[in-house]
Amino acid sequence: MKEDEQKKILLNYIYLSRQHAGGKDQVAINLLEGICKNKDMGACVVLCYDYAKAYLEQIAPGVTVITVKPPKKESELVRLLDIERVNTWIVPKVIRKYNIGVVFHASCTNGLRKLKVPTVMIPHDIKAVSHRVMGSVKVAWYKYLLYKVMYAVDFKHADKIIAISKADRSEIQNYYARYKDKIVQIYNPIKVHVNDVIPPTPKKGDIVAINLQFHHKNIITLIKAFEMIADCIDRNLVLVGNVPKRVAYLKEYVEQHNLSGRVIFTGFVDGKKKRELLVNSCLYINPSLFEGFGMTAVEAMILKVPTLLSRVSANYEVTKGLCHYYEPADDVEALATAILAFFKEPENGEALEDKSKEMLKMYDYQKIAAQYMELFRECL
Repeated sequence: MKEDEQKKILLNYIYLSRQHAGGKDQVAINLLEGICKNKDMGACVVLCYDYAKAYLEQIAPGVTVITVKPPKKESELVRLLDIERVNTWIVPKVIRKYNIGVVFHASCTNGLRKLKVPTVMIPHDIKAVSHRVMGSVKVAWYKYLLYKVMYAVDFKHADKIIAISKADRSEIQNYYARYKDKIVQIYNPIKVHVNDVIPPTPKKGDIVAINLQFHHKNIITLIKAFEMIADCIDRNLVLVGNVPKRVAYLKEYVEQHNLSGRVIFTGFVDGKKKRELLVNSCLYINPSLFEGFGMTAVEAMILKVPTLLSRVSANYEVTKGLCHYYEPADDVEALATAILAFFKEPENGEALEDKSKEMLKMYDYQKIAAQYMELFRECL
């Protein structure tokens, strides 16, 4: 059978945001790059909102891209409803027109009816249901119910559900036991663009944290811990990423406690700049209250940056116990103590090199992309 007569794999990427929305977007991009690098792109077509078309064509030259127009308003609810609309009414038409044999949904909210072809979906995590209360923040009852029903509908219609870690798999099995036989555990694909990173300075500098946008990232605990030990170390704390209204209290705390000279907010930075900040840091810290995977920690390890993590969820599993850890995640004093302990016994280059090699071997984007393609072909 000729290539153009074979059933195609539809990579449903309408979930990509206009601005990079963190790990979920990056997983989709890394997977696409891996499929392209493995020369499997001819078996796939991509569906996306029109604003993502040029970027995806840059990532995977020659890819067939099908576009739909995005909603005019960009609120969370409007976006969610429009994604449901596309998946319920547009995707079935795409399946017929492009001879699709299997659909991969790059996130959740997969439509209100089961498609006539097999589907694979990746929820990334179910923290809105499994971790409704984290720290002092509780998911609103209506949002909790919405996600609980949404996951149930998605899991019912899916033929395969990707769990991104063993911890993630365990939670899906616990909360949606009836769908446990559909779960396939595949770690996230990771590609670190090492070649476009400025070489590190001879003396590595500041402490860096990335991903500030959500309460569960627990950056307030890190700021308070740094405040406790600021006079004991000669490094600043650099916080990388947007600071939306929901976490505006981070900047307010820094200003109210006269920390502006030592705690630096970079705002949004592109991937290249983020990697440069990591490479030139003395320590990367992720104090998160929850992680389904924790990509940035792995990226930091690949770039040979010492890494300190809260020992929660998948953090220990995914980093294979090779990092520095502290617990409980929201304990300011425990984190402050762990930071000081790191500076007393910094890691040597050989140890960081070994960890980098281990992470590269474990999460290589081409290897993971091959696992995805094997699953898609099994579904076909």
